[in-house]
Amino acid sequence: MDSNVALLIGQMEIIAALIVIGFAEQKLRLFDSSLIDSFSSVISKLILPLMLITVIGSISRAELFGSWKFFVCSVVCYIIIITISKLTAVFLGPVEPKRSMHALLMCFGNSGFIGIPLIVSMFPASSGIAAASFSLVESSLYWVFGPLLINSGGEKKGIDWKKVITPLTISVLLGFAVVLLNLDFSGMVLWDTMKDVGGTSKYFASIYIGMSIGRMGFRKLLSNMRVFLAAPFKLVVFPVLAFLLFGKTGILSGDMLTMFVVLFATPAGMTLPILSKIAGMDGEYSSAGCMASTILCLVTMPLVIWLTTLF
Repeated sequence: MDSNVALLIGQMEIIAALIVIGFAEQKLRLFDSSLIDSFSSVISKLILPLMLITVIGSISRAELFGSWKFFVCSVVCYIIIITISKLTAVFLGPVEPKRSMHALLMCFGNSGFIGIPLIVSMFPASSGIAAASFSLVESSLYWVFGPLLINSGGEKKGIDWKKVITPLTISVLLGFAVVLLNLDFSGMVLWDTMKDVGGTSKYFASIYIGMSIGRMGFRKLLSNMRVFLAAPFKLVVFPVLAFLLFGKTGILSGDMLTMFVVLFATPAGMTLPILSKIAGMDGEYSSAGCMASTILCLVTMPLVIWLTTLF
């Protein structure tokens, strides 16, 4: 994985530059809050879905069926991480309802805006398999286990099954359909256009993250310093654990293992404030956690890949 360290550092430098650009645009008032929300909708409902459809739809049927290990490993790893996060939050997290959100900050990442665009840039030929498996697992578990982990005032929130059906999960299923039906759209103007639009996801998503950090403001971060206790688990401990469980055992290897580790090393998901609203919170704690882990991941991601070369 030595060459992957250098490759990842280069990608993180690009993402860091784009985050700075987005941050500056927000601070210069070029984008107000409503425009940032609209920008987010364009990314999450158009650009990212197009990326997923075309990336997944470009793999072969044999590759799809051969990715069952990645799918199973993603499910197992997530269940382990969710369990550890819930138990750890009891000792490190604040009092409820923030304690439940602390657990979510440790286990659910930002694969849509950072992880998948990143692996697509690093491994364009094989990323479709990882993107398909991981997106389906994470999206489903996020909206199923996420609400169940929330405890607001002692009241557990139920599962909103409608939330499982999102533009991202729909695009994953459409990508699966293209592969299973053995459809080949390569060379078609519409497909190539969709692929080109989806290829911009890393750039626009990173700019949006920068604008979101600018909008959040560092005051929230300074008033919620306990969120830094969640960051080491999300950004270092869990991805290294994923490597040890499925890499050292030989279940996953090569580029698939690197993508697996990268996807679990992403910062806290930018949609966690939505779950805060479900819990009746103002979202300040989850916003601070997202900000802290996003900034730190620019360093921790290459660090994690480097650490895996030592084992």
